[in-house]
Amino acid sequence: MWVKYGWTIVGTIVSTDKVTRTNHDIPFLKLSQGARMECRRGWFREAVLCVRTSGKELWIQATTWRDKKQVMFLSTNRVGASSGNTVSRRERGEGRRIIEAPNAQQDYVTYFDGVDRNDRDSRDYSTSI
Repeated sequence: MWVKYGWTIVGTIVSTDKVTRTNHDIPFLKLSQGARMECRRGWFREAVLCVRTSGKELWIQATTWRDKKQVMFLSTNRVGASSGNTVSRRERGEGRRIIEAPNAQQDYVTYFDGVDRNDRDSRDYSTSI
């Protein structure tokens, strides 16, 4: 899509415990329960991969972020180091708390509504045999 239309993507992916890897695999594994508890809420890591297609370069960024759970994003929208982004979260017994967030999370929150509506429409207006 990017080569033909110049579109960018932002979306979530499922992390795995996959041990064998190839050059184009997502660089982050699913965190173990112990590792996840050691990471503070708002912790994130980012990695960038350059893919060359048809003489053009496509930069893809993978981000893993710890909110309540580990969330992984794949993005071609704002590739590069994230800094200064925050989100407000409610903590049990503590009220509201501000935590760090990567660029991909903010892009996802901004643009996911259209995809969400398309998924709902597909479900509501599909036919079954």
